[in-house]
Formats: sequence, structure tokens, C-alpha cells
Amino acid sequence: MSNALGDFLRARRTDARLQAGAARSGGRRRTTGLRREEVATAAGISADYYTRLEQGREAHPSDAVLDALARALQLDRDAADHLRRLRDAHPGTPRPEAAVSPAEDEALVARMTMLVDAVRPNPAYVLDRLSTVVAANPEGLALHEGLADLPPAQRNTCRSLLLDPRARETFVEWEELARGAVAHLRAANVDDLQDPQLVALVEELSAASPLFRTWWSGHLVQRRRGDITHVRSADGTVTARRYEVMHLPEDGVRMTLWLPAS
Repeated sequence: MSNALGDFLRARRTDARLQAGAARSGGRRRTTGLRREEVATAAGISADYYTRLEQGREAHPSDAVLDALARALQLDRDAADHLRRLRDAHPGTPRPEAAVSPAEDEALVARMTMLVDAVRPNPAYVLDRLSTVVAANPEGLALHEGLADLPPAQRNTCRSLLLDPRARETFVEWEELARGAVAHLRAANVDDLQDPQLVALVEELSAASPLFRTWWSGHLVQRRRGDITHVRSADGTVTARRYEVMHLPEDGVRMTLWLPAS
């Protein structure tokens, strides 16, 4: 049985970044992060109750308990929201829009294609919850070298960032972008982390990328938002670019638009 809530709590409790504060409690520590008892104390709940949460024997903590756990584990806004959505998720429940995937919805693809074409020559693409391309203008496809050569169903920006070595040359802050892509993949699929399509993608990337395995097992969570990064062209020129991410939740997609940094 899936225990996504407990797995998330365990991963965040053992995060090495919590070690500094824990070290002040004294004594030798055989594990990184916090002990269950330390989390429970910081959150104001019993150690037995917290243990039941981690083990999946208690799956419906109150909002107050979740808020306290978020503070104890030093979760940021995205991770705290993820924790609440894990409690409220119902794995296996058919997605409302799941009759067809966004990439198979011809009307949606047509709308999104018009949208990305309208912003040319700025690179733009629209991705589904698995980071598979639903629509893209030529400049957007060119940003991820080699993506345009793949069949549409295989055009996945998360796969491209993690598995295509050319991505490390293109994006100067490659690790930050790749790590963020993995974190967003988890956040975007919180409602059903056992979805077969997601599981297949995670298994593929885990087998091919040690970094993906590390980041995924760490239960990183981050919603994609705008930022400034640097892109290296084929001639070696490095240009600062701003990307903005617009989420369209009713359509189950998000659009990334790349703009000049200033």
C-alpha cells in the first residue's frame, strides 16, 4: 500500500540540512537530520502519533498538525502545500481530464500552438504534468537541443535535462534547472504518485540518472516559477534569459516563456 505521506515525512526528517540544529541537542548521531522524537517534540505531538504518521498507520492529521510539522521540518511554502495535498490525495482516482492526455487533445493542442506561435521569436513551450511537450514554437524546441528530432510523444523536457549531455552545455545553471525539474515533477503529480505513466517515467529516469534517483528519493518539491538563468549558444556566447511559467490548471498544462533578462 502506498504511504506517500509517511515517505515524504521520513525523507524530509532525514534531510542533512536539518543536522546543524539537531547537533546542538548533544550526543552522537548515527543518522542525518532529526530523530522522530525530535520532530514530534518540535511539532507538539506525541512521538507515538508521529511514528504512526510515518508508518502509514495514521493518514489524516489535522491542518494544525500539518502546520506544526511544516515548521518543525522547516518546509518552504511549496513543500508545506505538498504535505497537505498528500493528506488529501486519493491515489487511483481517475483524473477528471484523463479521458485523453493534453498532448492527445487536438483542440487543446491547437489552442496552445496558437499561443506559443503568438510570442515568437521568444522561445515558448507548453508542458503537461509529466513535462511532456504539448505544443512548442521552433525557438522553444531549439532551446532543448535534440528535442525536435524526437517523436512528439518522447519530447519531455525533464528527460532532456537529465539524460541529454547537451543540456549541461546549453544551460549554465544546469544543476539548478534539472533539480527544479525533478522537484516540479513530484509537485505536479502529488494527487497520484502511483499513476502508471508517472511510475514508468520515474523508473526510466532512475535507471539512467544517479542524480535523478538522489533527488527523487529526497522528495524534493518545488513549483516552477519565473527566474533568470544563462543560456550558452552554439558559438559559446552566454546570454542571460528570464523564463516565466504560467500555470493553466483547468487544462492540466503550464506554459514556459523565455524572454530577454532586461
